[in-house]
Amino acid sequence: MHTDQKNETLTPYLTTLVECKARQLIGKAGYLSDDFEDIKQELSRDLLERLPKFDPAKASINTFADRVAGHKMKSLMRDRQAAMRDWRREAFSLNEEIETDEGETARHEFISQDEADLNTGRYDRPEVERACRQMDVAAVLDGLPPELRRVAEMLMTQSVAEVARELGIPRGTFRDRYLERLREAFGEVR
Repeated sequence: MHTDQKNETLTPYLTTLVECKARQLIGKAGYLSDDFEDIKQELSRDLLERLPKFDPAKASINTFADRVAGHKMKSLMRDRQAAMRDWRREAFSLNEEIETDEGETARHEFISQDEADLNTGRYDRPEVERACRQMDVAAVLDGLPPELRRVAEMLMTQSVAEVARELGIPRGTFRDRYLERLREAFGEVR
């Protein structure tokens, strides 16, 4: 990548790096899943602004980008946490009635743990959906032949390569022998 010309886009590697760094901030310092695109944009903008300072004699472009993105992440977290400690933020009781814009009084509402988990990115589906999925998976597992069930259970904690190695067969053979059958069996569970 030439740094002497203005480059408005990032390479696929740098784009992936920015996305990974943005995901790492979700759930930290008050950042929520909804903030992902904003964080990504901030990291990309900062990286594009600093690319002209890249010196290939000092490091690779990937190392440079990783350091720049890491510093920007720390900066974003520091700024967000400073805003959270701002003395001007108002403390109040959740039981206290407040006046709305329409002149009515209302109370603050609590959010459930499930809603908080979804907002912070801890889970991508509501608890009810996760429970239903677990029941569906258990039902499919119960209906599988013993050998296929054993393979499915192994795949819950191991990669395809690890399971194939443990079974003593090549990955291609493993895919042909087991994966298609498992995909078909679990096709409705999503």
